[in-house]
Amino acid sequence: MQKKILVLVCAILALISVAGCGNSDTANSGKKVLRMAAQDPQVPLDPQKHTYSHLLKISDQILEPLIIAGDGGQLKPLLLAEMPQLKDDKKTYSFTLKSGVKFHNGEILKSSDVKYSFMRLLTEGKMGNLIDMIQGADKLEKKESNDLEGFKIIDDTHFEITLTGPYVPFLAAIATDYVVIYPEQACKAAGNDWGIKTLIGTGPFKLEAYNQGTSVILVKNENYHGVAPKLDEVDFKFIQDPNTQVMEYQKGNVDLLQLDSALYPTFANNEELKKDMHSFSPYGLVFLTMNTQKISDPKVREALSYAIDRNAICQDLLYGTATPAKTFIPKGLLGYDEGAAEYAYNPEKAKQLLAEAGYPDGIDLVAQDNTKYPTYSKLLVAIQEQAKAAGIRITINQVDNAAWADMKHSGKMTMAVSNWYIDYVDPDGMIYQTMSEKLTKQNSNFYADPIFNNLLNTARATLDSSQREAMYKQADQILTRKDYAAIPICNETMFYLAKSYVKGFNVDSSYRYYFGTTDIQK
Repeated sequence: MQKKILVLVCAILALISVAGCGNSDTANSGKKVLRMAAQDPQVPLDPQKHTYSHLLKISDQILEPLIIAGDGGQLKPLLLAEMPQLKDDKKTYSFTLKSGVKFHNGEILKSSDVKYSFMRLLTEGKMGNLIDMIQGADKLEKKESNDLEGFKIIDDTHFEITLTGPYVPFLAAIATDYVVIYPEQACKAAGNDWGIKTLIGTGPFKLEAYNQGTSVILVKNENYHGVAPKLDEVDFKFIQDPNTQVMEYQKGNVDLLQLDSALYPTFANNEELKKDMHSFSPYGLVFLTMNTQKISDPKVREALSYAIDRNAICQDLLYGTATPAKTFIPKGLLGYDEGAAEYAYNPEKAKQLLAEAGYPDGIDLVAQDNTKYPTYSKLLVAIQEQAKAAGIRITINQVDNAAWADMKHSGKMTMAVSNWYIDYVDPDGMIYQTMSEKLTKQNSNFYADPIFNNLLNTARATLDSSQREAMYKQADQILTRKDYAAIPICNETMFYLAKSYVKGFNVDSSYRYYFGTTDIQK
């Protein structure tokens, strides 16, 4: 009997010990563990194939591009020994890899891995347009070739990339978290497990486990080629409900979280939380996107613009944390039109436009709502209510993130609240990457104005900044005030909560999270 009691006591003590480890208490474990509340990406952690910001917060710690961009867009080499050299032809770049960089599996980074990653992005990825100016990219994408003509490997550490012509934002574009470098053999061998059971990069942290629906655990890369990370582990805890995230933060179970903007007024004056609250303003936009094949009359789309009260959305729904947008290109980027007029809320004008389009009794429209983003769900409901005064009757169909992604890329989406935050500080990263004909075919928008697209293609190849600025202003005008293919709504301020002992963490204007220099000092 005593033996049974002793066994029972030991078992209880063991359970207590395990529970303590599960709380990731730095003081008890002896490890520096950062715990971040996060949304479950619900897809493989592969930024070449999935572009969700929730995913990128995780993958940015594991995977690296050749070049890194600091706040303000300043570029510096990351996997390179030096910044690429541009030859006299203004379209060929010479690259030298940093010596001895190791992937997490111990393999040495080689030029062939870079070429493989570029080709994979073009043939399988969502953001191949970032590098579609490389010679032969079009043939590779169309499966007319099995090689990327403009990528020439010289040896294991040297290679050249030749573009079809001058492309001003090229180096900035390859500094994004989509143009990351994978180990060729390991990626091919992983197959469909890539991003789920296996994800190998060169970053400061390694993937330990991806428990879908629960968490992602990253551990320190002991062989990191850069400054050694100070954290031993980063745990992303998947908590779908924003209120629950804050509750877990208050309980001490989470060290860091991005605050849903709808919760800002609830906690802004909370004595316990306001000292931990920080804000940042990424370059980007919240806008109403429409399938221009299904909502084909520009007058109907213009009527929608007049039916939205942006000031009410920013002040009442978003509690003053956002400002009404008046352009697609946000303030701070080349091409932003400071003199653009604010969009008016005018239901009567909207009715007039609908009558001219053949809908004197109003119109019925359908919108899709991604339930993964509660603030945008509320925003869509607000637009639904506002539009009633103009005779626009919007039916909202709620879908989960997986269904949303499928509808978006299969052309089945009709209308939705969307957003875009730039990956590199250039107007090309804002307007081309979302609204060029090549991209609208992939996101259910299908906008394809030839003058607009010619402006975008010419601007990205124009060296003179004043000429580029004029082109982008004109393109923005065509998009948002002539064709109304995208309807700007607001520019957000975002917030995050971080415990006082979390040091060295910040979010830059490109909305990227890095934990390589983050520390926990209790």
